[in-house]
Amino acid sequence: MKKRIHAHVTRIKLIPNITDYHKHFLEIPKDHNSMGLIACDVENVMYPALDHASKEANIKVVYCDCAYNGRDNLWASERGTIIGIITAKNVEDVRRGLDYTKYFIEEEAQLYAFDEEESMLCYAHLMPKCGKYYQQEYGIPQGMSAVHLATSPLQSTYALDVALKAGNTKVARLFDLPTKTNTGGAILYGTQEACRASLDAYLNAVEYCCSQPMDLGGNV
Repeated sequence: MKKRIHAHVTRIKLIPNITDYHKHFLEIPKDHNSMGLIACDVENVMYPALDHASKEANIKVVYCDCAYNGRDNLWASERGTIIGIITAKNVEDVRRGLDYTKYFIEEEAQLYAFDEEESMLCYAHLMPKCGKYYQQEYGIPQGMSAVHLATSPLQSTYALDVALKAGNTKVARLFDLPTKTNTGGAILYGTQEACRASLDAYLNAVEYCCSQPMDLGGNV
């Protein structure tokens, strides 16, 4: 079985006038004066959400990283497992960037569970056209599509092999195994058709891993 579930924004804050210290520490452009911070409860959802915001608002992504060992090992409840930081020349642009990021996380993110308990999760999201964030951070050519794939380390390693064979896609980033939140995954890019083929193959392979954990067939 496969069902879609939802990620949630857990914290969101706006800083109208940032300090010179933050500008230096986060390597913020000198003409950017405002900052937005946002956290959510699913690690991999944040990256494409920020890329989406970089297409819709005049912002720059200056930081995106997750907490070690995930949301169950932090200092406060409802705190999120990953934080994204964006900046802009003015408050209005940052506010728009936060709004777009939040909307994507809670309404657009393609997050799936493969069991009733929602313990076997997979994130597989196709972006028909990459934004400035993915272009600058991962070197994806302008106009290319991308697909963000993530699940548990073993399943992701297996499914990524299947995905790369199914679609004529290239690896923009391979996440270290395991990540800080004990997942694995990659960002692939190519034509929209190729990315769709890789995404479908990845989801099918993850579902196979979940339903047949001890079977040695299924891959070529």
